[in-house]
Amino acid sequence: MRNVMGIIHHIKDEAAFREITKYRCVAAIPFGGKYRLVDFPLSNMTNAGISNIGIITSLKMRSLIDHLGTGKEWGLDRKRDGLFILPAASGGNEKNRRRLDLEDIYVNLDYLENSQQEYVLLTGSNIVCNLDLTKVLAFHRQKNADLTVVCSEDYQFLPQDVARGVYLQKEKEGRISAVSPGKPHKNSVISMDMYLLKRSFLLQLLEECASLAKWDFVGEVLPVKVKKIKMYGYVHQGYLGLVNSWQSLYKHQMELLNPEVWRELFWGKGLIHTKLKDGPPARYYETSEIKNVFATSGCLIEGNVKNSILFRKVKVGRGAVIHNSILLPKVEIGEDVVLDGVIIDKNVQIKKGMQLIGNNENPVIIEKNQEIGGGF
Repeated sequence: MRNVMGIIHHIKDEAAFREITKYRCVAAIPFGGKYRLVDFPLSNMTNAGISNIGIITSLKMRSLIDHLGTGKEWGLDRKRDGLFILPAASGGNEKNRRRLDLEDIYVNLDYLENSQQEYVLLTGSNIVCNLDLTKVLAFHRQKNADLTVVCSEDYQFLPQDVARGVYLQKEKEGRISAVSPGKPHKNSVISMDMYLLKRSFLLQLLEECASLAKWDFVGEVLPVKVKKIKMYGYVHQGYLGLVNSWQSLYKHQMELLNPEVWRELFWGKGLIHTKLKDGPPARYYETSEIKNVFATSGCLIEGNVKNSILFRKVKVGRGAVIHNSILLPKVEIGEDVVLDGVIIDKNVQIKKGMQLIGNNENPVIIEKNQEIGGGF
């Protein structure tokens, strides 16, 4: 797919993630012990041979840029093409909630015009899947489509995320006949926020949008264009996580504890690459009790941990009980702490004897760099 370039667009609805996006953009949200959300679309692209990738980001880009670096882990540290960080329109912090803001691409028009690839793949940064994009391109060419949407026929949104979905009416031969943002209909399929089209067609759309001052690709462009162009839906059959809120972030991370999901995502069609960080393996003390836990390098565990994900360098004190929780890097849990249904951001200390109880539908979220409770 050397004749395809990729653009990973900025997810603007950061408020849906509460404290988790206070210091980072959606693309940089930690996921699955050692990954970031952006690793999934980025790896899918590079696994398919795409070597020219632009990532649109907001003002809260420090974590993302630190994670991506030169793109070495994805083979994008190259003299020709490679990885490009693109600023969003108005810094990406505008109040609009466009699902795919074409204005963000328009302000980087020179990047698009100077690229040599025939096709462009537009995708969000919040799509957790392992997808063979070469099959999407083959489908696009077979149908002689103007635009191909990657979609799912069986994905189920959480109730609070239904309005954030994009619903497609797909005919038997795969032709898309209607696009309905936020309004599901009977027998509709769900857009995965992946769109393949020719670069020349995208440039044409951008000029039309500029003349009309209508930039919402999903809300304003597709519902009109669907009757005028050949739009087809390519159905993804494997695991899918659309991370649209802090609730779905929790849900899809906890699903990684299912071995079948883990194998499909990380040992499937292609590897999911991420920034390398060397460290010692997790250490389990004699007092520890572990069941269905993913603990990454540098963890020190003395307590009881069950059905949880521990990122790098998490410390769990003696007598602590941690169930159904997600602890981000460098979290320290004191002795006799009880956690259930909790997401704890980086560099948080939970002091001795504290109890934090949430549930699967509404996990408790602790902002990064906090100290909760008295002394250790």
